[in-house]
Amino acid sequence: MDKLLGAFTKTYINELTEDDLIKLEKLLDIDDSNLYNFLNGLNTDVIIEENYVTDLFKNFKYVSK
Repeated sequence: MDKLLGAFTKTYINELTEDDLIKLEKLLDIDDSNLYNFLNGLNTDVIIEENYVTDLFKNFKYVSK
């Protein structure tokens, strides 16, 4: 999950507003298990707010280098 989050952040960090960066920080604080479930449409143990950043994250395609 760390590689995915790192690649996602590197891709979008310069495009995000200050408000989006706060939302990104909240996303990065979520544990791997809940992020995995969120990405796969499964139930999570925490409430993950749907917003621009989470939409970007759900649609991000990680390409291993």
